Amino acid sequence: MQIDGGQQQDNGGGGAAELSLRQEIEKNVAELRDAQQPDASQRDAVAAASAAAATNAPSNPAPTDAANTAATNQADAAASVDDKAAATAATESKSKAPQSWNAAERVHWDKIPAEVQAVITRREEEAHRGITKLGQDAAFGQKLRDVINPYLPIIRAEGGDEAGAVRDLLQTAYVLRTANPEQKVQLFRQLAGQFGVDLSAAAQGVREVDPELAALRQELTQVRGYLANTEQQQHQQIQASAQEMIDAFAADPKNEFYEEVKPLMGQLLVSGRAQTMQDAYDQACWATASVRSTLMQRQQAEAEAKRAAEAKAKADAKRRAGGSVSGSPTAPVAATASAAGQNLSLRDELRANFRAATSS
Repeated sequence: MQIDGGQQQDNGGGGAAELSLRQEIEKNVAELRDAQQPDASQRDAVAAASAAAATNAPSNPAPTDAANTAATNQADAAASVDDKAAATAATESKSKAPQSWNAAERVHWDKIPAEVQAVITRREEEAHRGITKLGQDAAFGQKLRDVINPYLPIIRAEGGDEAGAVRDLLQTAYVLRTANPEQKVQLFRQLAGQFGVDLSAAAQGVREVDPELAALRQELTQVRGYLANTEQQQHQQIQASAQEMIDAFAADPKNEFYEEVKPLMGQLLVSGRAQTMQDAYDQACWATASVRSTLMQRQQAEAEAKRAAEAKAKADAKRRAGGSVSGSPTAPVAATASAAGQNLSLRDELRANFRAATSS
């Protein structure tokens, strides 16, 4: 519309904008008059028909006058209905001047017929929607331009344009994602030829490995394998030797409680509270209540047996001494041993008896 063009001018161009507005209004009024022309023609036709009827039938004046009167009333009623409809439409379409008009143009808004205002408002809305759509398209195009601009020299050098470059890239991506393997291979070959890539060289390797470096790597691999194998063998030998020692210790009759105290022996050896298996076994036996009770009962029985043997030996010595003619009987050996034993603690005595029992 010419009105839009007038909006973009400054206030100094008010005369041109006003002239354009006048032309637009005159054009719209002419269109409305043309649209209403059939109604006026109809009224003229009705009036002409009434006059002709009056001229052609003078012998029947009363009916003719009645017909003319009825036709005239009908035409007036139709005109009244049209006027009321136009007034109603004008009232309903009464609105403010478009926001795009400047102050000089808005002064003339109230002078414009309501029908013309409705047309102008409709066209303004259509123009606004079109401008909004153009603005969105322009923003989208600017985003694409910002992305493409860094690569525009290459596109121009290859004789292409922005739209073609974007189309080719999207087409390539589409084929790589949706095509069958044969089509993908064909596309790769095409791209390799376009950009000068030797696919045969890429398949064989980009660079050649230095033979000396390859030999060193192979030697290093062999050394690592040898060390790993040696370490594994040593570990296996140590495990086998330790297992042999454990089996021999468990099979020794002196270590009859080994299976019962084995878990505690392991804890003592791991924690460092025992240095040898024998030390761990002795500590574990004394720390286990059931084993300790059995050992103490055995020690007591052995002590009783020893005292009985000593008493018997003492009695035998007395009998032999009674038959002798010289000297008094010597001091009993048991008394000496008992006197020496008084200097030992109970724990030392038990430990000594336990060692004597296990070593016999």
